[in-house]
Amino acid sequence: MSWTLYRWTWRLESPVFVGAPPAGSLNRCRLYVPSRALWGGLTAELARRGASNFPHYAKEGQMMLENARFTYLFPAEGDGEAWRAWLPRYEERDGLVWRRKDQQDTEERPLTDRQMRRRLLDTRASTAINPDSDSAEEGSLRETECVLPCWRDTASPVAFVGYVFLKQDWREVCDVTTLFLGGDTRYGLGRLQRVEWKSASDVFGAQVDLRKEPPTVRTDRLLAHTRAGGCTQEIMGTRELLAGWDRTKDDPFSALSKTALWTPGSRTRGSAQEWSIGDNGVWESARGQT
Repeated sequence: MSWTLYRWTWRLESPVFVGAPPAGSLNRCRLYVPSRALWGGLTAELARRGASNFPHYAKEGQMMLENARFTYLFPAEGDGEAWRAWLPRYEERDGLVWRRKDQQDTEERPLTDRQMRRRLLDTRASTAINPDSDSAEEGSLRETECVLPCWRDTASPVAFVGYVFLKQDWREVCDVTTLFLGGDTRYGLGRLQRVEWKSASDVFGAQVDLRKEPPTVRTDRLLAHTRAGGCTQEIMGTRELLAGWDRTKDDPFSALSKTALWTPGSRTRGSAQEWSIGDNGVWESARGQT
């Protein structure tokens, strides 16, 4: 069965926290939304929407793993005509940089990762309260980075842009227009509103094959965490282990913490390669599959 491809855009209605490895007392935030966080938010929304009693999270989550594939969501800004995504890329001299999609082939200098984080992030202070003294718990003061709903320098709205592959007879996510994802959603963080949904024929300009199982993307830039076994090209970038809070035996993402994966923005030094999109959102070299 073939897949259908859509491009969707989510505007931030509140700050968003998608956790990364902390730095001391600072809870760091990613500038993109991994498929794992997106899957969790959509699973919660669909399970609660259709529940008469206790939501069937596991059932909805498994159904989504079988019938949908998600790319990562990347920050975007509007120019009055469209939402333009900012995409990461590792360069020889500058390391990780960000360039807006419509500026990929221009001579305009990209933003460094530090500059991009300054445009998008702010911090929220928090602490635990000692119930005996009604004062701050010793050593519990922390700061948490969050993606702001507006760009710092232009005050224009921030959105996240990505793509979703759906099997043709399964369209439950099409009706979801409000989404909560990331951490601390109980405290008002992570509210997104869908502002765009349309058919697509590529993924951020990269060629796709919707006839394969799973669907594939052909590109020299990795826009998700990636297993590169079988890739014929040398890869430039960084790798990291992924971990989450779910420690149950049914966690569909538990295998991600066992192998270091190439991070978004890493790229091949040679020609474009074909990458398959797994049910957990991780890319894998199509040559490395058996």
